[in-house]
Amino acid sequence: MVKLQQSTMPTTTTESTTTLPIGLIMNSEKPQSQKRSSSSAINVVDYYDHEDDQKESFSLVQYLLSSCGLQHLSTMKHLDSLDILYAVGSLIAFLGCVWQLIDVSRIYFAYDTNVNVMFEREVKVEIPGITVCANLGMIANEDYLLEHYRSRLESMSEYPERKYRAYKKLLRNLTLDEQLNKATISHKQLFHECRIMTPIAFENSTENKDGFMPCNHVAPIHEFLTYSKKCFSIGLQLNDEPNDRYIIDHDATVRDNGFPLFEIRLLNKYLEAPVIFINSRTTPFLSFIGGQTNGFHVNNTKFVTHTFSYVKTITELLEPPFKTRCRKYEEIGYKSLMHCMNHCKANYFIRKFNGWHGDVPADNNYNLNIYYAPEVHKQNKSLDKIMSEECSEFCSKRQDCKSEFFTVQPIAEFERGHGRPEWQNLYRINIYLPSGLNTHYKHSPRLEWIEFICYYASVISLWFGFSIIAFSRALVCLIHQNSLAAKKNAENNNSLKADIKDGQTNGGFNQTPRTSISISS
Repeated sequence: MVKLQQSTMPTTTTESTTTLPIGLIMNSEKPQSQKRSSSSAINVVDYYDHEDDQKESFSLVQYLLSSCGLQHLSTMKHLDSLDILYAVGSLIAFLGCVWQLIDVSRIYFAYDTNVNVMFEREVKVEIPGITVCANLGMIANEDYLLEHYRSRLESMSEYPERKYRAYKKLLRNLTLDEQLNKATISHKQLFHECRIMTPIAFENSTENKDGFMPCNHVAPIHEFLTYSKKCFSIGLQLNDEPNDRYIIDHDATVRDNGFPLFEIRLLNKYLEAPVIFINSRTTPFLSFIGGQTNGFHVNNTKFVTHTFSYVKTITELLEPPFKTRCRKYEEIGYKSLMHCMNHCKANYFIRKFNGWHGDVPADNNYNLNIYYAPEVHKQNKSLDKIMSEECSEFCSKRQDCKSEFFTVQPIAEFERGHGRPEWQNLYRINIYLPSGLNTHYKHSPRLEWIEFICYYASVISLWFGFSIIAFSRALVCLIHQNSLAAKKNAENNNSLKADIKDGQTNGGFNQTPRTSISISS
């Protein structure tokens, strides 16, 4: 019996023990040079096989093709009928998704707005601004004028029979500072009494008597001057005072509203057909030129008392890019668009005519050491157009983001000769709590940002079936597969480097197994 043994020397490539026929063993012996070339060829093939393994690592393109149903295209590089059906369906879904996304985007980026109209009563009443305007001649400070301008008055044909007309004529020849602060009476002389229903901030004040506070304790009484009138504003909030100074704890929806919000008592001798305005407390008095056109003329000669109420209209707009394109004028130092326009027009007249615009209310916030410009200029419509266009470039034409308009509602009037005798020298104004419904116009985006995102997500989910869970799982799978591919590539690189190193150690080629034969009987 012949026993064949094959002893294998350790090599870097393989390690095996086989039993072979003698003829095959003999044929396995080859020249050394042939072994070397064969070993080199094997190494090259192994290297390129390793490169193929790297190329076959997981890729995003393959994953996307598989997710669209094109498995054969990603692996076998060809399409069958099922792949074509999947491809057509995916294309239709993609086009439908793009169409709907464009449609949603067109709605959102048009920046249209919806208007919500609300009719509401105030749960807590907010104090409006009240302005009383008196004729300039009637409000003149006679003692001051006679002391300083007696000779000029006596030279006027109107004096003394029509002294108030003479006073007005004289006042217009004085600087605005002198008119406002010296030659006309102040609110201390005009107001016999002024009370406001107690705001929240003053409920524990010692001045709180019968549920009312003095007007000047709540807010200073501001004085304004125009060409023909001097005006006194009550309850203005111009210096960022706390809101609780102007809010009254009175729920107009359930409580009795038959209480006066303001009680104003004026000395009647200084008045002749005064004008009463109710305006926003956050804006200084702007007069008719500033858009405050809700002035109510009263007959203080015939009536001793007038009682009013009011309703408020609130409008809230949106800033750009929305089409309402409102502007917050506080950012440039003004309270409103018309406040900016009035300021600009006053400066225009000072620059062009070295005088003040007669219709723009002036107060001590301006430099009033100046005279009025000739009246003919303020009556020139062409000049007003030029001036307004120039001021529009400075202020812009964008509306206020929040505006308030008040409509005065007369309730009652009482003729003189009736009532208490001490009332006959006074003119009484009572402004009652609002009992009607306020109208609130509030603009909101036609499509909110969160709605826009939700529409996008729902459209994509509708056409492709994506969800947060599916997307998360796909992302985790993608990361995991890539990490496995990277780990496999690293192992292959390390193995290849070891093979190359061992081949260099053994003379540049791999050794083949050596076979030894032993014969025993």
